[in-house]
Amino acid sequence: MAQFFGEEFLNELRSRLDIVQIVEQYVTLKKSSSSSYVGLCPFHNEKTPSFHVNADRKFFHCFGCNAGGDAITFVMKMQNLSFHDAVTTLAESVGMKVPTRDTFDSEVTQLRKTVLEINKKAARYYHECLFSPEGKKALEYMYGRGYTRNSLIRFGVGYAPAGWTNVYYKMREYGYTDEQIKAAQLVLAPKNEGKSYRLFDFFRDRVMLPIIDANGNVIGFGGRTLDPEEKARKYMNTSDSFVFRKGNNLYGMNYAKSTKKDHLILCEGNLDVIAMHQAGFDNAVAGLGTALTPEQGRLLKKYTDRVVLCYDNDEAGRKATQRAMQVLSSLDLNVRVLTLRGGKDPDEIIKKEGREFFQSLVDASETGVDFRLNEIFRRYDLEQDHERVQCSKDVFDLLGTIRQDAQREIYSSRAAKRLNLSEETVKREVNRRLKRMESLRKKQQEKDENNRLRGVGDKINPQRMTNLKAARAEEDILSVLLAFPDKAQIISEQVSPEDFVTDFNRRVYMALLEQIRNNPTASEPGLLLSQYFQPDEMGRIIGFISSCEAINADEKMIQQAVSVLKEEKNRIARISAGGDEAFAANLQRLRDKRKQKE
Repeated sequence: MAQFFGEEFLNELRSRLDIVQIVEQYVTLKKSSSSSYVGLCPFHNEKTPSFHVNADRKFFHCFGCNAGGDAITFVMKMQNLSFHDAVTTLAESVGMKVPTRDTFDSEVTQLRKTVLEINKKAARYYHECLFSPEGKKALEYMYGRGYTRNSLIRFGVGYAPAGWTNVYYKMREYGYTDEQIKAAQLVLAPKNEGKSYRLFDFFRDRVMLPIIDANGNVIGFGGRTLDPEEKARKYMNTSDSFVFRKGNNLYGMNYAKSTKKDHLILCEGNLDVIAMHQAGFDNAVAGLGTALTPEQGRLLKKYTDRVVLCYDNDEAGRKATQRAMQVLSSLDLNVRVLTLRGGKDPDEIIKKEGREFFQSLVDASETGVDFRLNEIFRRYDLEQDHERVQCSKDVFDLLGTIRQDAQREIYSSRAAKRLNLSEETVKREVNRRLKRMESLRKKQQEKDENNRLRGVGDKINPQRMTNLKAARAEEDILSVLLAFPDKAQIISEQVSPEDFVTDFNRRVYMALLEQIRNNPTASEPGLLLSQYFQPDEMGRIIGFISSCEAINADEKMIQQAVSVLKEEKNRIARISAGGDEAFAANLQRLRDKRKQKE
């Protein structure tokens, strides 16, 4: 079993980490007992807390979505990091020296480091090109749009020359290989690799905006065309890779995370962010060309609980605002909506009207409910009775989603006036929908829970549902091993890995036995598996630990689980053998018939 880090190093790291402090950077926790904390799970949308952190045993587990693991697994999931990178980040946070690459680094981790180096050098190259003679057109374009030299330097804005192999040969000069430059997605290969095969630059004749994550790494690029009439796409972004995930990052967060303001402003375009920072709004960030994702919402929540949405003042922008509100509201963020007046986007408004005017728009931003109500009223002519009826239904449906009594009553009163209906009528209809929504929500929760218990759509252990009895016996055995590693000798004498029916549980069993043998004094051997299993798999393993609290782990229980497992293994073997015999018999009958015809 390949290792990236030694167990002594990982055990020392885990002992220094405070999992409660780490989780509280993302989740509001409440103490439920002397060593346990609960909160709303950051990995799925929920209203009732099912996310638990055990401070003494140093693991977390969500009973709603089965996410679980140690502090390393948590950081891997929250920041989309590899195991190695999560360990490195956490080790640096507690002042531990990370073992050298020569001993522990994986090839993938080293490639990631190389790609980040290439990105950084490419960003410098593009930036130098912007202020060189060949970048004159791009520089005049940026100055013409009102961006200052200081802003261009602060955000590392650059220019990709018009040629086909500029950045390719520049990176070759630095000593990087074709494969490494391709991994950074700075170049493309021609579709038909003939004799004239060569790599060519992905970004050409574009203003370049390096995308920098919250840790200061250049993870990708956005390229904007200089010619609005050009047939090519207006914006091009680096494609998703093991270094860059559009849906996990926000442009400008490397600066906005340090703002002194109590909120962040989320807008659509990268250039909007530069214009807003230039005008003093250092709390502005932007998505990266995709609809807002829950991961981006959680990134916002890491730094604030208040978000002002500032999307373009067009139909597409309003629809994007609606989608973003759903994501952010589900994360219990306080969301307001800035209505842009006097221009289409923040960049245009700031340049036309000035900073003070834009600040007045921020101050006048409306709540998410106000925005959604106004969007409904905007679609209907309330002078027409049939449209007023339909408008009323849409309003009732929206207000029926508000679970806070005071907020629902306030908005119901406002809606009654605009619809010219009595407050009693509006409140009655809204309460009817509220009850229906609560009923549907509970039914969906029950359905999701039943599906989870039945293993429907199980991607971790897909063999579980077809071998349920055996899988449950396997899980009982694993649970005992995880909670009582001192029983490993008893269990291993009775059960071999070949006795396991499902592949996933077999892998866990083998890994657990190895860890227990190598670390006989470890109190939580399950946590030692985090560098061998993916975060979602660790969630299942932590689930085994949690379930063991309800298991009586005595000799009788162990023997019963072992007996069930062996019986199921033999039964499955008999069915398989019987199937083979039946197939052979049918094949022989076909052969006999063929001979008779001959």
